[in-house]
Amino acid sequence: MLIVLIAFAAFLLMGMPVAFSIGISGFLWFLQHPNLPITIPIQRALSQTQNFTLLAIPMFILAGNVMNYAGVTKRLLDFASSLTGHMRGGLGQVSAVLSTLMGGVSGSSIADAAMETRMLGPEMLKRGYPKGFAVAVNVWTSLITPIIPPGIAYILYGTIGGVSIGRLFAAGILPGLLLMVSYMIAISISARRLGLKPERPKRASFSEVSSAFIKSVWSLVFPVLLIFGLRMGMGIFTPSEVGSFAVLYGLLVGFLIHRELDLKTFLTKTMSDTIGDIGSVMAIIALSAIFDYGMVWERIPEKLANIHAWYKLKSHDLNAYNRNVLNLCGLVY
Repeated sequence: MLIVLIAFAAFLLMGMPVAFSIGISGFLWFLQHPNLPITIPIQRALSQTQNFTLLAIPMFILAGNVMNYAGVTKRLLDFASSLTGHMRGGLGQVSAVLSTLMGGVSGSSIADAAMETRMLGPEMLKRGYPKGFAVAVNVWTSLITPIIPPGIAYILYGTIGGVSIGRLFAAGILPGLLLMVSYMIAISISARRLGLKPERPKRASFSEVSSAFIKSVWSLVFPVLLIFGLRMGMGIFTPSEVGSFAVLYGLLVGFLIHRELDLKTFLTKTMSDTIGDIGSVMAIIALSAIFDYGMVWERIPEKLANIHAWYKLKSHDLNAYNRNVLNLCGLVY
C-alpha cells in the first residue's frame, strides 16, 4: 500500500487531475495482487455510481450554475460588500462572506473558487493586493461553501455512512459560520500588515444594507427552505428530490423573478458548465472506489483503530506503536 500512496502523491505533485491520480494509483494496487480478477476495478468503478441518492449531486451542481447565471451571485456580492466593505482588506472580507452565502446556493467549493477568482481577483489586483494574497483568500474561503448546507459532501457521506442527510445539513451551519469568522480575523490581520485599505471609506448605512438584503432575499431563503423540507417538513423532500427542487427554484428565480436568465444562456452556458462539473465529480466518485478496495483489503481502518486504541491505553511501549505505524504503511505484516 505504501507504493500506492507514494504514486498517488507523485501524480498530484505532477499536476495530474485528482480523479486520474486516485484511479491509476488504485489500479497499481491490483497489479501488485495478480491473484485478484482484473475485472474488479471496472466493476467497482461502475457500481459506485449506481446509487439513487447520488442523483442529488448533478441536480445541485445544475442549481448552482443556474443561480450563477440568474443574477444571484451578483446580488449576494453586493450584500456581502455592504456588510464588510468598510473593514481592512475589504474585498478579502467580501470573499469570506460571499463564500458563506454561496454555500446556501451551490454547495461546491470548486464552483465558488472559480466564480470568486473571476469576479474578485481582477479587482483585488487593481487595488494593489499582492497576487499571492488574492489567490489564497479566494481559494481558502471557498472551503466554507461545501460546509454551509446544502453541500455535496454531505450527500456523499450520508449515502455511504447511512447518516441522515437532513441532520448533516443542519449540523453544518455553525461550523461554517465559525470558519467564516476565523477567515475574516486572519484576513484582517494580514491586511493590516500589508497596509491594505478598506473597500469603502465608512460602514454602509442601514438603508444600504437593507436594500442589498431585500435584493438578495430570494437567494438567502433558499437554504432555509431546503433544511425545512428535509428536517422539519415531515419528509417533504428526500435527498434526491431536494436537488430537483433546487433546480426548479433556481429556474423560477432566474426566469421569473430576476429575469436575467434566458433560454439561450441556459442551454449554451449553464448546461455546458454543468456537464463539465458533473463529469469531474462523478469521475472522482467512480475511480475512488478502486482506491477504496485496496484500503479495505489491507485493513487500513482496522490498523488506524489499533493506533487509536494504543493512544487511549496511554501505553509507553514505543516498539508496539512503531509496529502499528509500519503495518499501516504496509512495510511489515
